[in-house]
Amino acid sequence: MKKGFHLLMSLMVVLSLVACSNGNNQSKSSNTNHPAKSTNEYSDKGGITNREDLSLKVSRDEKKTIVISVMGNTPFFEMAKKEYEKKHPNITIEIKGFTTKNMLSPVLFEKYLTTTTTEVLSGKGADLFVLTDRSLPIDRYVEKKAFVDLNQYIEMDTSFDKSQYQMNILENSKMNGGLYVLPTRFFLNVLFANQDEISKTGVKIDDQHNWTWSQFVDVSKQLKQKGTLEYAMQDSPENILNTLVFEDKNFNQLVDIGKNEAHFDSKFFTDLLKQVKALYDDNVLTEQFTEEGAYFRSSQIYSPQDYVMRSSVFYKNAAIYQMPHSSENESGVSFVGYDRYAMNKNSNVKMEAWDYLKFLLSYDMQLQSQTDSSFPVNKAANEKAFADLKDGTKLDNPKGGEVTISEASFQPLKQMINEANTQMRWNDKIQQIISEESKSYFSGQKSAESVAKIIQNRVMTYLNE
Repeated sequence: MKKGFHLLMSLMVVLSLVACSNGNNQSKSSNTNHPAKSTNEYSDKGGITNREDLSLKVSRDEKKTIVISVMGNTPFFEMAKKEYEKKHPNITIEIKGFTTKNMLSPVLFEKYLTTTTTEVLSGKGADLFVLTDRSLPIDRYVEKKAFVDLNQYIEMDTSFDKSQYQMNILENSKMNGGLYVLPTRFFLNVLFANQDEISKTGVKIDDQHNWTWSQFVDVSKQLKQKGTLEYAMQDSPENILNTLVFEDKNFNQLVDIGKNEAHFDSKFFTDLLKQVKALYDDNVLTEQFTEEGAYFRSSQIYSPQDYVMRSSVFYKNAAIYQMPHSSENESGVSFVGYDRYAMNKNSNVKMEAWDYLKFLLSYDMQLQSQTDSSFPVNKAANEKAFADLKDGTKLDNPKGGEVTISEASFQPLKQMINEANTQMRWNDKIQQIISEESKSYFSGQKSAESVAKIIQNRVMTYLNE
């Protein structure tokens, strides 16, 4: 089997895919469904005391409507709506899209952000919100308790079999102690490595223990000393800085969107600035593109096919490693949740909405939504994606020739999927501010402290808008 060059063209588009939430009306249902009475939901030790099959509580006769807010409707949303309505003739899925366009103008996009935020915080919006766009102040929504903690349903519902899902993704997608935004898909952030050149140096890389940026620098210096390649990795300092800032634990120290607080004028942030600049001052990293001239390349992985194509394009013999972390206390594979759903705390159809989320996580539906742009949370659907690329399958290599699939080559990727535990937070507005203002420090025009103050002021202005 051959797949054309178009696979390469789809590698980087996932972050611009249309999704996200918007809606104008609450559910039309008159009855309010809750998972259980709050007085006896949890035992004194924090455990669930009344686990039950919540699917039995879904209305079978009374007409009900689940309103789902999205930025732009897609064929998958429509297909999922029709399939669920076939199984539940008394339930209507109403998809409220903000636009029918593939791209929004800056003015219309700002209107979308304002409209969505108003509806979420007023509690008068949809029953479910699809929150994929990275500019939405999701932390603020969570801080204002606009959403339901979906973990209570997971723990209470006996019809939700945890063994069927990548629970490492769901567990590590929590915010403020609860699963307020549930990802149905995800992708990984990793380092691809030129394993042939690394092997020649004899340098051993252990990315499982204390794989910090400091250790990465030490390893990189050894590779440069013993090998023939000039740099460890090619990337911009602004990108590296944002990668550090948006590690979940770092972001929590620097920004509290819910409370309108930022701490970029702290020593913690200026130390991050100096740490990144040192990587370039020591010629460990470079901004100049080098075709196979660096030992590592930072990248995302969106699917088994994507993994194969990136491996073949980046290096003749590529290996994958975890992204380095900023602290010795942190370890694990970085991931980003995608197609994320949140439930309105004021929804009148909570039980039906939860049932719909389980439907979206089912094997059949996760297969239906299978693309080269993200991994499904459903384990069986994930395995099916790997199984479809049988041993010996041939794919077109965009650089010429063919790539032959080896099932054994997928084992490192499968291991990373199962070990992913470091959520990458993101906010396009803050990322843009950091990228724009940090350039003057990296170019030597301003001090770390002055740049940190500028970033602090701009982020606070954004948070107070």
